[in-house]
Amino acid sequence: MQGASRCIRRATSFFSTAGIRRTGQTTTASASLSAQSAGAVPVRQLQTASAATAHEVVHEDEKALRDVFDLPTKTTLGSRWYHQGQPTGLLMESRFVSPKSFKDAGKQAVVEAQQLVEKVLSAQTIEAKQQVVKCLDQLSDALCRVMDVAELVRQVHPDSSWQMAADEVYAEMFNYMNGLNTHVGLYRKLVEVMDDPECSRHLGAVEHEAAISFRRDFERSGIHLTSQAHSRFVDLSAGIHEQSRDFLRLQSQPLPKNRTVDVPLEHLRSLPSQVAMEILQTSRSHKRKDGATIVRLTPDDYAAHYVLRDCEDEATRESVYRIWQQGSSDAVGALESLLEQRLELAHTVGFESFGHMSLVDKMAKSPDHVDEFLRGLAAQASPQWSTVIDAFKAIKGSDVYPWDRDYLVSRQQMDNGALPSLMPYFSLGRVVLGLSRVFKSLYGVELRAVTPQPGEIWHPEVRKLEVIDEDNQLLGVVYCDVFSRNSKSHVGAAHFTARCARRIDDDIRVQGSDAGHSSQTVVERDGRRFQLPVVVLICDFPVPVEGSPPLLNWSN
Repeated sequence: MQGASRCIRRATSFFSTAGIRRTGQTTTASASLSAQSAGAVPVRQLQTASAATAHEVVHEDEKALRDVFDLPTKTTLGSRWYHQGQPTGLLMESRFVSPKSFKDAGKQAVVEAQQLVEKVLSAQTIEAKQQVVKCLDQLSDALCRVMDVAELVRQVHPDSSWQMAADEVYAEMFNYMNGLNTHVGLYRKLVEVMDDPECSRHLGAVEHEAAISFRRDFERSGIHLTSQAHSRFVDLSAGIHEQSRDFLRLQSQPLPKNRTVDVPLEHLRSLPSQVAMEILQTSRSHKRKDGATIVRLTPDDYAAHYVLRDCEDEATRESVYRIWQQGSSDAVGALESLLEQRLELAHTVGFESFGHMSLVDKMAKSPDHVDEFLRGLAAQASPQWSTVIDAFKAIKGSDVYPWDRDYLVSRQQMDNGALPSLMPYFSLGRVVLGLSRVFKSLYGVELRAVTPQPGEIWHPEVRKLEVIDEDNQLLGVVYCDVFSRNSKSHVGAAHFTARCARRIDDDIRVQGSDAGHSSQTVVERDGRRFQLPVVVLICDFPVPVEGSPPLLNWSN
């Protein structure tokens, strides 16, 4: 969750008590993968990025994994099963079959959470106190299984009715969650349990770590503050979250129509002919008194990329760069407000800055350490960078500016011979297959493509992968929504934890505690029942051409 300090949260391990291989709690996406691990072959041998070769052994399951990303989109499992049949519920959650049922799930989660809050506050006996940490973990999960999906839905779902329902659910639950984060009674009961040897000695290793995490976040949320300061903290947290969303939304909006650059047509002739033609077709133009044609160019990402790379006129590159990089007044206002609220929030809980507050329990520990680390990297890279800058100056014959970089890199590649494109080696399917092989080598787990059930995914292009171990046991599910489209917010590369792994057969019995649990979302190991973890991977890759596999460039 972005923008708020959330101490009522999940703090469980990945099936660590179930005898299943522990893979950790952090999802990492890598953009770089060696051609060998991806099963790639030299360019001269490569016919198509999705075709097997004599030098590549691909098993049937691996082929299915590769093809679900690389085959033409109309044949993917997602598009065949998106709308057909009785809906099973978004992300296999039977509560999420419609916007109305989604809102009902939010209300039920709050009811369940409130019952667990009351159990924590009323714990007096040793036996009841020993359940406090479990109650807090269950409380966190009950709320986050709905809140986290609400955040996902409003970012990626193409249906406006789902988006509005998600906005409503998230707003209501966010305020309730923030209230729990600063709930003095919950904090005092947790401290009481941790400081009581009779209670704490019965906590397992996972419960002990969860208790420490809960306590640390409570205290970082200003639990020691006065009632008035608590209220301000909650308001600031909500404001920061909304300002963050506003800033991201405003960043993704197209440039205003009045943000244009007048470019002589002659300066566009060095661009690729197709690009220049597209710019001319979408831009207005007029004749100057001297007869020159002036194109009124809107420097969006597409146009700016080619002008900065190929235009020989420095003044034009500078004008395009400055307009392209200039933020809208609304976006700048949202960012300034966000920074001011973050600083006030940090000061409210006794930190020098938001950076100090965010890093205190991280590996870096402080902004000074981060600054020292970055300056150290810069010092190490300085000799190589100076060589590059000198080479650029030699090409240009004068000082180098930011709008010169892409143009000079392109010139240097033309003079020295550009490296062959890596894209034919890295179709999306090959990269996913390569990652699966790496995971299997390191952790003994691999990815398997499966068919989503009706209503389980929110767009036909979403792919569903299962994570399985060496014994073919299901460990979790990954949904991949990786292609750009208008209905997605501009979140870039991100992942959402829709559901965490946790043991549920020993849950505290309250109204709604079995909500959303079904044979699809629960696995059994050694007589114990565990909630199946689910994550969603979001990327913004270009939509592939029908009949061709999606090829990834270096930045992808």
